Amino acid sequence: MSLLSAIPVGVLAGFLLGGRLSHLERLRLRWWALIVSALAIQVVVFTAVAPVPSGAIPFLYLLSNGLACAWLVRNIRVAGVPCISLGSLSNLAAIALNGGRMPVDQTLLTRSRGAAFALGVAQGRTQTNSVITDAHTRLVWLTDRFLLPPPFPFPVVFSAGDVLIAIGVAWLIAAGMRRRELAPQASTLSSAA
Repeated sequence: MSLLSAIPVGVLAGFLLGGRLSHLERLRLRWWALIVSALAIQVVVFTAVAPVPSGAIPFLYLLSNGLACAWLVRNIRVAGVPCISLGSLSNLAAIALNGGRMPVDQTLLTRSRGAAFALGVAQGRTQTNSVITDAHTRLVWLTDRFLLPPPFPFPVVFSAGDVLIAIGVAWLIAAGMRRRELAPQASTLSSAA
C-alpha cells in the first residue's frame, strides 16, 4: 500500500485528535543515517539515476531493507514503529526467501502498471525490485498480491506487510502530532513550592 496514502491519513487523524504538525519536530527518531542510506540505495537501484547491474539488484535491495530494519529496531519504542517493523520484517522475509526480489501477481501488476511493464518484469528486462509470482514462490501470502485500483490516483499492488507499514506510518504521524512536553512548566514548579 502506498505511503502516499498513509501520510495524509496520519495527518488527518492527528488533527482530529487535536494535534499539531509542529509537534512532529519533537519526535525522537534516532540514527537517521540508516534510513537515509536505505532510501538512497533504493533511489539509485530503481530509478535512472545510475546504471546498476541486474545481478546486483537483489543484494542492494536486501541491504537497503536491512538498513531500514536496523533503523526500526533502534526506534522501536516510538508509537507506530512496532507496526512498521512487523510489516517491514514480513516484506523482508518474502524478499529474502524469493531471491532478493518481491514476488508480485502478474495480472495485478498489469492492471496497475500496464501490460508492457508487467511483461518486462516477467522477462527480466525491467529494472525493478519485483519478480512475477509462480509455483516456486515462497511465503506467497506475504507477497504483493493485493491491488489498490483506479480511481486511486496511483494504482499499486501491495502486500500485507505494506498494509502494516502504512498503518504504522499513519499511527506514527498521528501520535507524533499529539505529543506534548513531559517536563512540567516552570510556573507549575514555582507555584508548587
